[in-house]
Parts: sequence; C-alpha cells; structure tokens
Amino acid sequence: MRRLEPWEGFVSVNHTRQAVLSQPGSGGVTVAGGHAPTSAALRTGPERPKAARPAGPQAPPEAAPLVHRGQSFPTGQRHTSDGLRRSRFGRRSRSSKWLIADAVDSSTIEELGDGLFVDTASGEVLDSDWVRPPRPARCGWRIGENVAVHSDGQFAHFSGTERCSSVWACPVCSAVIRAERAREISQAVEAHHAAGGSILFVTLTIRHDRADSLKQSMDAVLGSWRKLLQGSAWVGSKSKQGARDRYRVSGYIRSTEVTYGSNGWHPHIHALFFTDDKLSGTEVAAFGDELHTRWARFSHKATGKLPTREHGTDAQQVDENGQVLGKYLAKVQDEGNSKTEKWDSAAELARADVKRGRGDNFVPFELLDFDHPLPLPQRRRLWVEYYTGTKGRRAITWSRGLKARYDVGEKSDEEVIEETEAAPVRWVADGRSYDALRRSDPELLALVLDAAAGENWPVVQALLPGDEPPERARSVDEVRE
Repeated sequence: MRRLEPWEGFVSVNHTRQAVLSQPGSGGVTVAGGHAPTSAALRTGPERPKAARPAGPQAPPEAAPLVHRGQSFPTGQRHTSDGLRRSRFGRRSRSSKWLIADAVDSSTIEELGDGLFVDTASGEVLDSDWVRPPRPARCGWRIGENVAVHSDGQFAHFSGTERCSSVWACPVCSAVIRAERAREISQAVEAHHAAGGSILFVTLTIRHDRADSLKQSMDAVLGSWRKLLQGSAWVGSKSKQGARDRYRVSGYIRSTEVTYGSNGWHPHIHALFFTDDKLSGTEVAAFGDELHTRWARFSHKATGKLPTREHGTDAQQVDENGQVLGKYLAKVQDEGNSKTEKWDSAAELARADVKRGRGDNFVPFELLDFDHPLPLPQRRRLWVEYYTGTKGRRAITWSRGLKARYDVGEKSDEEVIEETEAAPVRWVADGRSYDALRRSDPELLALVLDAAAGENWPVVQALLPGDEPPERARSVDEVRE
C-alpha cells in the first residue's frame, strides 16, 4: 500500500465517512478491541447537527429542570451491536470535554492535543501547567509520535495512547474491565455449583429522593453494607450462631451500581452469596427476611428513610446455568454473540457498561449520548457529579479467600487492560492524523478498529494515514521474493 502523507489525513469528516463507505468489502468486520466479538457492517448513522456559536457575550444558561416521572427514554434511541463500540468512543469524547470544563470551571475550554488547550471564547491557547484534566478525560490521548493499530484478525486495539482504566467513568475501559470481571465471576459460580453449593443473588436498595446527592447515597449504601456483614447477628458469638453460619455462607461477591431517574440518584448493591449446602426455597426466603431486617435498620439510620421489604431487599436462587430464578434481569445493549453467550448472574453483577435504563430511569453512560432527552446543562452537571461521587470507590469486591478457593487470579484494572490488548502491531498511524480524527469525529476511530479486526486495511488506511510496521513490511517482501 502507498504511504499516505500526514497532511492527507486532514480531510472533512463527511468526506472521510464517504471514502470509508465506498471501500469495496467494507462490511462484515468484527467488533473487538477487548469487547465481545460481533459481526457488524460499517455503516453510519444520521449526521449530527452542529450548533452555531452565537456572537457577543452570553448570559449564563438557566438551570435545567430535573427529570420528571413522565419523561420517557424510547428504546429506539439505544445503541445496537453495530454501533456499540462507536457509541463508547463518542461517549468517551463527550465525557472528556465535560470533565475538562469542570476541571477549569469553564465550559469554553477545549483540548487541542500535544498538551495544549484553547479557550474558545477568547482564542487564548493554554498549556497543561494551567489545565490538568482528570485521568478519564485523557483516555485515548496520544502519548508518542505515532499510534499503532494492533490486530490478530479477531480483536483490535490501539497503542501509543493513554488508557485510564476507569471502571466507573470510562465507556471504553469499563467495557474491557467488566467483561473480564464477568468471566471471573462465572468461573467461581460454575465451580461452586460443581462442588454442590448454592448461590443466592441479592439486591439491596435504599430509599432516596432528588435532594440526595450521589455521594450521600453512595456513602449510605456502602456504609450499610459494611455493617450488614459485621456484628454477632451475622458472624455469631460464642453462645449463638450468626446468619453466616446458619445458612453456611462461605463467601460473597458484591457489585455497586448507579442509575438516575425521577427520584434522583439510585445507587444499589447486587451481591452473590455462596452457601456450601443446597438451600430450600423456604430457607432462601428466610435468609432474605433476616437480611432485610438488618439492612432496613442500617439504611434508615444512614438516610432517615425506611426501605420496605418489597423494594429494599430481594433474594433469589441462582440455578446451575447461572440464571437467577424468578428475577427479570437488566435490559442490555445488544452485543451479538457475547463471550458468555448468555446474560447470567455474572453478567448482571459485572456488566453495568452494557445495561440500559427502564422507563424514566437510565444508567450514567446514557447521559453522554448526544440525543439524550435531558437538557445538555443538566446532563453535564449530573455526569460530573457521577464522576466525583464514584471516584476512588471499588465497583466489585470479593470476600477474603473466595478468589483463591476457585483459582481466580488477582488482577488490577490496569493489568486487565494490558493483558487484553496484546495483539500484534499491523499498522503505524501518523500521530497528528490520529489527533485530528479523535477531535473531529472520535467514532471513526471505532470504525478503524472494526476494520482492523476484519483485516480490512484499505479502510484503515483511508481513515488513519500511516504505513505497515517495518518488520511486517520486510516479512511481506520476503514472501513476495
């Protein structure tokens, strides 16, 4: 292939899209890069409207109204398998802009690349000594002269870019990390069932309203959870067995999730309790009642609001296929043939990145969709609150010794990213062309990975000017000779 010069990559977004779509054989590429592989055609959605910036000084925007109960979120706006990776790249870009604006307390600051920023209102160029975006805002930024495209014919990813490894606030990294966490949980669930034990899927919620900040509610949920697993009522005493021993609970996996709706932020807990013996339906119900009695007391003390038995605590048995009996699990965005091939208790616990809201509730990543019905100023405020309210918290935790019991390795989120992204280098792109594409239309970077995973290198070349790595070019020449 002819090497394209860097300046040839600076073309209009519309022209680039048309060039990609006109490539022969551009369909049928594979979605990869750490996400579940699916077959998806390279096709584009409708062109986004671009609002013109009004001239002259502007009055501060009026406060946007809170979402109300009658507001709906049509399922037709949800992303399906062919747009899921593009959705993640677009969401990451919008998150970056909003977090940068919050970091400098200005909505007019935008990133230029190479550590430079611009105040779009005054035209002043600022350096990174003045603007220090949080780590999720820098995810995907170039860190070297070039950016490499890796592919093994099934999975594809970039290198030479920053990765934030945020399981909460990065739509791209979260998908990679949570897919691995779901695999780990499935491994433990299958092994425990094979050993003859039972698993209970428990959901714990608190009462909340729009006046409660996310930080307040998260503190209440996690504080109540810690107290739930402490004290003689759970661990027992010398003279009396606690619930842990009476129900033969040998471990747990806890996941914390967040949604937003007409009653404000709704953090809640999903947990798998591993019991060493089979429990009857009567025992499962009694376990749920005992948990709720203590959960209601602790959460009422933390919030001043008493959860009902119906909405505060739910305990269901997990069958040997990993399915939760009697429970309707989360709606998810379609990933086609996922690695787990089913939506089971492990996916319900770990895969918050592909869930979607019901009715007037939505998951935080949906705030980043450009066609979300909430007003933009409100979405920006909510996203920043979500980022700050979850920062530093653990999304998924295991009880001590449970991973070792089922040979599940200890991997940090950063290690998961590194291990997942290990395909060989197949293309080296000019860094400036990568920056231009990331800023002008980041969803086209997702198309680059789709094309690379499907070995469609003409599409990669059209989107990201560059060349084959020297060692690969030499091997191709040797074959030709």
